[in-house]
Amino acid sequence: MPAHDSEPAAKRPGAARRGAVLLLLAIALALILAQAVSQGRPAALPEAAGAPRTQMLPCVSYAPFRRAGETPFDAGLHIAPQAIEADLRLLRAVTGCVRTYGLDHGLDAVPAVARRLGLRVVLGAWIGRDAAANEAQLRRALDLAHEYRDVVQLLVVGNEVLLRRELAPEALAALLARARRESPVPVTYADVWEFWLRHGPALREHVDIVAAHILPYWEDEPVGVDQAVDHVYTVAAQLRQNFGSTPVFIAETGWPAAGRQRGPAVPGRDEQARFVRGMLARQAAEPLDFNLIEAFDQPWKRALEGAMGGTWGLFDADGIQRVPLAGPLPPDPRWFWLPLTAAAGAAVGLMAGGLRRRRSTIDAAPEATDFLATVALAAAGALVAACALLQTQALPLWSRNAWEWISGGGALLLSVICGAAAAGRLAQVLQHGADGVRGGVRVGIAAAFAAPAATGARLLAIAQAGLLFLAAVDALGLVFDARYRPLPWPVVAAPALLLLALAWLGDRLPAAAREEKLLAAVCAACAILIAILEGPANTQALLYAVLLLALAAACGWTHRAGPAVMAGNSASPASSAAGAAQRVE
Repeated sequence: MPAHDSEPAAKRPGAARRGAVLLLLAIALALILAQAVSQGRPAALPEAAGAPRTQMLPCVSYAPFRRAGETPFDAGLHIAPQAIEADLRLLRAVTGCVRTYGLDHGLDAVPAVARRLGLRVVLGAWIGRDAAANEAQLRRALDLAHEYRDVVQLLVVGNEVLLRRELAPEALAALLARARRESPVPVTYADVWEFWLRHGPALREHVDIVAAHILPYWEDEPVGVDQAVDHVYTVAAQLRQNFGSTPVFIAETGWPAAGRQRGPAVPGRDEQARFVRGMLARQAAEPLDFNLIEAFDQPWKRALEGAMGGTWGLFDADGIQRVPLAGPLPPDPRWFWLPLTAAAGAAVGLMAGGLRRRRSTIDAAPEATDFLATVALAAAGALVAACALLQTQALPLWSRNAWEWISGGGALLLSVICGAAAAGRLAQVLQHGADGVRGGVRVGIAAAFAAPAATGARLLAIAQAGLLFLAAVDALGLVFDARYRPLPWPVVAAPALLLLALAWLGDRLPAAAREEKLLAAVCAACAILIAILEGPANTQALLYAVLLLALAAACGWTHRAGPAVMAGNSASPASSAAGAAQRVE
């Protein structure tokens, strides 16, 4: 007689617990798919009352370093005038003005190209620690301002020099005073608005305009996109009040199209479009001179600022316009991949369920539990596949070096393996109970190598321990240095939920799995700290913290009784594991 025929029915999970597990998987999958469906619809955006359909932005930051391998840190890089002209022709459709930041790499050709295209230029001279380089930049900028006086409307001497602490306010003021004496056009300096308030007394007498950066996403206290436009106008009013008759120019404002949430500030394609259109609509009713950062995505900035730094462009790095200035936001062209991938994962789960039933020599479970096991495999397959796709899409955005590619790719692989192995085990537990799992009880990473173990059990142990380790390392990074790090909830979502479901149904690690318990404790402690440090407004951080806690609970919730439960972790692991296997085979 098969072993399951003699098992008491009570050893199988109760109907309430089985139902709770399926409901958990269904809710998680539905939430993920709902987000994809929302991205597949055109989104209504703010419109300026009575504004023409061809409404233009006042000015846009332009840097040409959008192609693979291009970076301003490459001293030998030269951008051809033809490439600059191609870029500015694209920008001419959305603005009549471009702001530049320096004159190296061929950017001194911008005024000439702008004259041909009928554009105005806010010309930037890059200022830093090197006095000789500063002299060369300022001299060339002044020459261009004289030669292209009809095109250059403002000369910006230095960008965030005080923020970077590369010059003292007095040294910067001396450069500004010289530029103002020699320039045929108005002169200013550009920095974050708080630095203008802090250093205004040293600078205000040497500029014609206050050029302030107001970036709601990057504020010390971030501002959500729904309040971002109001925030820009409120700060601009504060600057006007502080500087009296000196005009105020918002030299940078914008919103990232990708990255991690900061407080209530959520990056995204939809959020970026809402901010840009909100600024245009507000400006039509309440004029404000502002410059949007930026024209094109700058992939090189990801090395400095994470995924957020490279995705502020009106146009992506391929020159495709992402933010329409009129009409609805078109659907995300990639939205259908998520439901399609989830459907493929569900199909694989269903096929695995059918294969499992055909190969099984044990057929003692009721049809209801067999059906539930198949449904759970399908739902789990869809969840694992959907989360894997989300992490795959995030990997190129967040991977800035070889280590990040290796660790991110490794975490993705471990997540898929752990999720798939846990899904297969969950189907067995739903059908036969925790004590009837083929291959014996779950084992920790140490016991998986110390004694013979079924392939599936060993694979789950390896993937589970590896994922716990990488999650703990990542969580520690978020506790101590979170600003430019991702909140990679997709990589832990499926394994955490599936392992938690196993623990809920009684299939847990033994108390001797010390490595997993230690890593689980680190994850749990960091999850609490992440939630506290990021604050209650950061829903992405809270989601990640909850999933870390779920993963920690699933691996720290252990058995403490009986030799059967300790199989694979006792003094005689080989004999215990063999005995456990004999119970079901």
